[in-house]
Order: sequence, then structure tokens, then C-alpha cells
Amino acid sequence: MNQANYEMDLLRENIHLRCFAHSIMNYRYHWHPDEYELSIALQGTQEYCRGTETHVLEEDDLILTAPGNGHASMRRQAGTRALVLHFSANALKLLVKKGYIYQFPSCLSSAETRQEKRFCQIRFYASQIWNALESGESGGLYAQLSAKANLELLLITLFTEFDPQQFNLISEDDKRRASMRLLLNYVEEHYTEKLTLENLADYAQYNRTYVSTLFKQMVGINFHEYLTRVRFQHALNDLTYTKENLTDIALKNGFPDLKTLTARFRSTLLRTPAEFRASLNPDDLFYEKQRRFLTPEDVVLRRKLEEYTRIGGIA
Repeated sequence: MNQANYEMDLLRENIHLRCFAHSIMNYRYHWHPDEYELSIALQGTQEYCRGTETHVLEEDDLILTAPGNGHASMRRQAGTRALVLHFSANALKLLVKKGYIYQFPSCLSSAETRQEKRFCQIRFYASQIWNALESGESGGLYAQLSAKANLELLLITLFTEFDPQQFNLISEDDKRRASMRLLLNYVEEHYTEKLTLENLADYAQYNRTYVSTLFKQMVGINFHEYLTRVRFQHALNDLTYTKENLTDIALKNGFPDLKTLTARFRSTLLRTPAEFRASLNPDDLFYEKQRRFLTPEDVVLRRKLEEYTRIGGIA
């Protein structure tokens, strides 16, 4: 199937790039351990949850989400489309001390700011990276050089225009990364149970303090918050795709009661589980890890790419 979904590896820099354009459907809560996500609204209106904040994005709005930050989006009207760029966190090594992760909370536009020069520049560089990835192998070395150059310019814009905040350190130690993967896999297999930091430490044969530090340093959040996110992610899926009782969904996914799950829904999605389920439209649902990609020839996509190139190039 012809899909607007492209990837490229900059091998020398150890950077992975991915660009895709898709239709926004139902909320699917997730996070990327070591990738940034830049989402640009091409058409329509969507709710976008980043961390504990929910924002309304309209045409040409954009938002950047840092690694480890939980996020999700849901359309408010049919035909809502977005262009998404993922880039490896270690891309920041081009500009700052390697291993450090920064977040850019102010990289979020609105009706008042979306046409500011800095946001036009971000859309311009994203469109140029898109063009490079789309040309793929046919573009050869020039495509890779273009992708790298425009990524560097995008990062420079972020650091000079969007108040970077250092918040995490990604370890390049293979042993620590392997240990972290082991712990995360254990959480995924046992999130429905009563799981504690001590359980994790006993399983991995580490002391409790070391496990706690690993989560803070390599995931950016503490163990309890990570476990709650995993439980919330699965509960959200059950609410979306099944007709199970709300209390049963809470209990089967490791929450002590419906009240606790409801509190998480309110803080993350600004609604109760019942309100979320009632808002779902069967025609809007796509299952977890599925996407409705646009075609490369999509009229809205081509028009917006041309517009971003033209406006950003002369800003």
C-alpha cells in the first residue's frame, strides 16, 4: 500500500529519523523512551495530551514532546490530519554534551503564536526533512545531507527560540541499558499484579536504591509513575475496544479501585473513564499500534508541505 511513512538512518551520527502523515483517530496513550516527537496539525482540530496538560491543536499548530513524556491525541472533527517527525534523542549530541535530554515546553503554538517566525521555521525544517526522507534511496547522499542539515537547523531553532530545560540523562553504558530493558519487560509482564520496587530489585538482584536511580536517570520518571502509566495505557485500551465493566477494567489492570483509575483519567485526559467511553465514535477507532496513514499524493498534505516550504523559506 502506498503510504506517507518514511524512515532514514544517519549511520555516522547514529540518528534515526521517521516522518509520517496520518489521520488522527482515538486517544492512544504512549511514550517514546529515546525519541522526540514533533506533531504538526495539517487540517482539522485535535486534542493533544502531553504529560498532564491537554491542548487543542488547530491547522498549522505544532507541539514537541520529549522522550519519556506520555502523550496522546484524539480528533474533534472528521478529516483531522497531522504530520509527525520522530528523531533520536542522541541527535542533540550535535549541539550539547552527549547523553543529556532537554525538553522544550514552549514549543507549542496557538492561534496567537502559530504564525510567529520561530514556528514557521520549525514547520519549514520539518517539511525539508520530509522531502529528504521521501526521496529516499533515489536521493542518495544528497537526501541524507539534506536531512542532517535541516535537522541541525531545527535543533538550533529549538535551543535558541524555545527555552530548553535539561531534565534527564540517557546512559550510553550497554550494561545499564540492558538492565533497564530487563526491568521494563518485567513491569510489562506483571503490571496487573501488586508490584513494588522491592519486587523489581529482588527479580533483577539489585538493591532497591539502584533500581530507583535507574528509573529516574534512564526513564526520566520514578518507578511508581512508570508503573501507573503502563496500567493506564492498558486500561485505556480496554475502555476503547471492549465493553467490560469500568470497575473490572480498573482491577484487571492493577489499579486498586475505580476511584484511582478515575483520578488518573481526570489528571491526564481531563475526563472520567465513563465520559471517555461515551465520547468514542466507532468510526473513529483504530487499534493500538495501528495508524491510518495518508497517501503521499494526499491533497492536503502536498498543499501544506508546499506552504511550509514557501513561508518558512522566506521568514
